[in-house]
Amino acid sequence: MTWHEVMTCGPPRLTAHYVYMLRTLIDLTHILDSNIPVYPGDPLFSCQQSSTVPRDGFSVHAISCSSHIGTHIDAPSHFFIDGASVDQLPLSAFILPALVLDVSHKKARECIAWDSVEPMAHRIRPGTAVLFHTGWSRYWGQRSRATTSTVATTAPSDSNSASPTPHYFDHPWVAVDVAERLLALGVRLVGADAMSLDQSPLPGALEVLGGNGGSDNGGQAKTEGEGPVFDVGVHRAVLGVGGLIVENLTNLGPLLAAQEAAEPDREIIISVLPLKVARCDGSPVRAVAWLQPRDSFP
Repeated sequence: MTWHEVMTCGPPRLTAHYVYMLRTLIDLTHILDSNIPVYPGDPLFSCQQSSTVPRDGFSVHAISCSSHIGTHIDAPSHFFIDGASVDQLPLSAFILPALVLDVSHKKARECIAWDSVEPMAHRIRPGTAVLFHTGWSRYWGQRSRATTSTVATTAPSDSNSASPTPHYFDHPWVAVDVAERLLALGVRLVGADAMSLDQSPLPGALEVLGGNGGSDNGGQAKTEGEGPVFDVGVHRAVLGVGGLIVENLTNLGPLLAAQEAAEPDREIIISVLPLKVARCDGSPVRAVAWLQPRDSFP
């Protein structure tokens, strides 16, 4: 069935469903430009015009970036040699029902423990994607007012006070046992509106550690007086069983509001389709979500 048929002369039930879906589409993707935060040690994003309409009669840009730039997905091969790459995964792994968990009360670099998940755990079904709404997407592209990262004592705020603004890398992080319990419930995709599900290293920290990210310490490099600055326990737990991770989401607040306002017979569907890059460990995605009748998704 063509798009025109669906919107004009398709079956009434199908037409109504697609119209409702269009009305509830929420873009969960950050825009890519030269100001975006990049995980320490990863290649920077570049989009340079190589051909122009006035000069060449057409426009072409050259794009260079990390496979984990912006709103992106991590495939199992990101941490495991024998793990599947993005091109080896079925399309069904990227489009699935989702549940948003509100952890926006968490402070900078605060652990997200199971007690934050438990009130909604009864709604987690096998095959559900779990998305952590930390509120940290509001710091995307912002520079900290402090010259170095500060462990804040407040949750994200729109305040213009003179106190240091938490840096995007100072996001709350998910405890490994939380990831393990989600996996035990049948979750196979976990996402967040933050740089990582694990603690992110401070900018420059990996260079201080010799660039190996603490590989000689099981991926948990530490600096004295602070928690881990490089910790990939959640990544290893989720990707190690063939699960997927989506990071740097945005608009989880509006998606949470839509979830709370939705009728009981409707559920969120999320799409995080990656580029089909051969043997690649991750990819930027255009993440979107919508509401549709519960249990209507294959």
